[in-house]
Amino acid sequence: MKKVYDVKVKLLSPMHINGGVSADGKRITVKSDNKPYIPATLFKGLVRNNFEMLINTYRNEKCNGKESAEKPCRCMTCTLFGKAGFQKSRIIFDNLESNQELKTDIRTNVSVNRYLRKANDGALVFSEVVSNFDSNGNNVVFTGQITAYYPVGQNEEYEKFLKAAIQNINCIGLGKSRGLGFVDDIEVEEA
Repeated sequence: MKKVYDVKVKLLSPMHINGGVSADGKRITVKSDNKPYIPATLFKGLVRNNFEMLINTYRNEKCNGKESAEKPCRCMTCTLFGKAGFQKSRIIFDNLESNQELKTDIRTNVSVNRYLRKANDGALVFSEVVSNFDSNGNNVVFTGQITAYYPVGQNEEYEKFLKAAIQNINCIGLGKSRGLGFVDDIEVEEA
């Protein structure tokens, strides 16, 4: 059974989704047509991770075939999201885009050597972030669609877990420890 959902993500804090490094060494945010967006692959990964945790918690269903591409897996997560090999995904995500006038800022922090657990000398890092307010002072909202093809007769159970997995997302992107990427309750409505 096919269902299409409209998704709305409202930013509570500035957001950085790494799109590479510019010529001047600044980490830039991912953009399409010079406009920041939330990539579908990033969002799908967050939803899949939450979906799998919910299934493991409430149904006590562990994925047996995730590592093996040769044999199909019948768990709910692999059935809906697919897996390596020839088990295709039954869910399609669009990039989440905003039709607002977005502002970007530059954040500075110190580069840290994770192995030595100390700051690297003379290594400032500059990151471009998307402001959580547009040019009119309104919270930035990203919107997109998700199309799901549920197995026949099981759509209600899959839909319940899918909506919960989406609504449990509270951070998107990098820099959560620096207060970046926090989002409000995500709205999911059938289109």
